[in-house]
Amino acid sequence: MSMVLSDIELFRHISQRFRRDRKILGFISHEDQFLHFLGPNRRSYPSHPFERENNEAIKIDVQSLFIFGSIMINRSLLLLKMYFPDQEKDSNNKSMHSKIWSFYDVLSKSSKLSELLQKFRDSFLTNIKWLSSSLRFYRNEFIEHLDKGYQQGMNFGFYQNDFALSSYKWNYNDDDNDKVEKFRAGLENLNVKISGRSDGGRSLINRYYIQRLFDNITLVPDDKLKEALDLIEEVGVHSPQPEKTISEIENYMEGIFNFMSEELDNSELIKYKNHST
Repeated sequence: MSMVLSDIELFRHISQRFRRDRKILGFISHEDQFLHFLGPNRRSYPSHPFERENNEAIKIDVQSLFIFGSIMINRSLLLLKMYFPDQEKDSNNKSMHSKIWSFYDVLSKSSKLSELLQKFRDSFLTNIKWLSSSLRFYRNEFIEHLDKGYQQGMNFGFYQNDFALSSYKWNYNDDDNDKVEKFRAGLENLNVKISGRSDGGRSLINRYYIQRLFDNITLVPDDKLKEALDLIEEVGVHSPQPEKTISEIENYMEGIFNFMSEELDNSELIKYKNHST
């Protein structure tokens, strides 16, 4: 419990720092806009002296949200391991409490869940699906896995209040187009339609479709989820917006603590209390 509480405090600090650095960038942008609006009467001027440092700070903040958010979510599973009687393994024979992806795999596929975990699943499955799919965008071990799609040219971009980590396959070609079109056709045959733009060249349409697919990953059926994520990883996308990441993580952590408090009498933890008394 102490580790999870420490993780929560650290994640709160990172979230606050990101919002502070973003606010600073807003002040810098406002000053630049004011000078721009002076038109021909303005003197030529260098970029704001703190702009580069602030951009680097925001980049670190965004990366930290994914890294420490993942750590916190995975450690929360240790609490749930003591709370529920379920100790199943995922489809890769790993403990359901090893990582959030394993946890989701068991929740979404198993028909042997305890009554309490079924109740938990009904409330949190969509949230956990988003977390397990999206937090893998940035992985702390990427230096050791340079062959993976998300690790080929990781960069950072922003527009006004729109911040994202991004990584795109540099040699995207017709074979990639065919893969995307085949996957989209299969998904639409299941009546899952992800809206996207309808103009531009075929490659532009398909690249944008992959981004829209990632943005709406919770709509993808579970039996197509791994295929979707593998394709997303191969082609590359923008990361979820930091505020979206913060919101999903905070809602999950607050939700599980509320659930654990409300259902304590039905949990495995209550046995320790009864035993001690």
